[in-house]
Amino acid sequence: MGNGDFIVKLSRYALVLAVALLPTCAFAQDSTIVRQEIDKRPYIYIEASGRIETAADLTKIAISLSEKRKSPEEATKLISDKIAQLRAALTQLGIADSSVETKSFQFAKVYLIAKDKKGEPVSSFADPDRDKFDGFRATYNAVATLATTDRIGEVLSSASALGIEVNSVTFASSREAEFVEQVRKIAADKARSRAEVYAQSLGGTLGDLLNVKEGTGYNPDTMAYTPLEGYADLAVLDPSTAPMAIAPGKLTYEASVSAKWALAPAK
Repeated sequence: MGNGDFIVKLSRYALVLAVALLPTCAFAQDSTIVRQEIDKRPYIYIEASGRIETAADLTKIAISLSEKRKSPEEATKLISDKIAQLRAALTQLGIADSSVETKSFQFAKVYLIAKDKKGEPVSSFADPDRDKFDGFRATYNAVATLATTDRIGEVLSSASALGIEVNSVTFASSREAEFVEQVRKIAADKARSRAEVYAQSLGGTLGDLLNVKEGTGYNPDTMAYTPLEGYADLAVLDPSTAPMAIAPGKLTYEASVSAKWALAPAK
């Protein structure tokens, strides 16, 4: 290749470089580029998890009630009366410490949607200017939390007799916060113990803790979470039961941790 060819190619590269730098120069005052430096020290990276299984001592029953009447007052009173009857029934069952927590209460006007000549609704949505007004509907949603898991069938029977729908039955623990802390500690202790074993076996010692995050699947160099690998956050499994099998079974609490220590020479 002659000198002329080299000069031409070099000029082209200079032109491309100049064009590429233009946007950077134009916005240099308004933006900051942050580059993460990777720690080059030897390290030990450990992923560990903790798990606890325990019996449930709380029952959560999600209920709903919907009533349509000519006025909002009538619909509201009917729902209030039925909820009061449910509370009384729970008290009679010896569940005096139970509580019914309202999640939502809604009103809506009800319309009879007009039909075409074939008797089919002309639309799937009500239109006040076209359809006939047919009263007010009140909808009530709540969760009854019972400090027991032994009287579920009787509670469901009481709700059914009042026309109250049961949407779900789940189980929980009154010590959930305590168990969550325990599984976190189990995961952290496991990670530390494993790291110490590896460090000693490799002829070194465990140095400073460089990084720690809840979850697994991180890149050990940057501790950045890699999509589609593991879980990025603490996993507390929300227990549920099959609709027809009303039995509390076991609750499971889990946590995982990723930790990174410097690997120091043996002392």
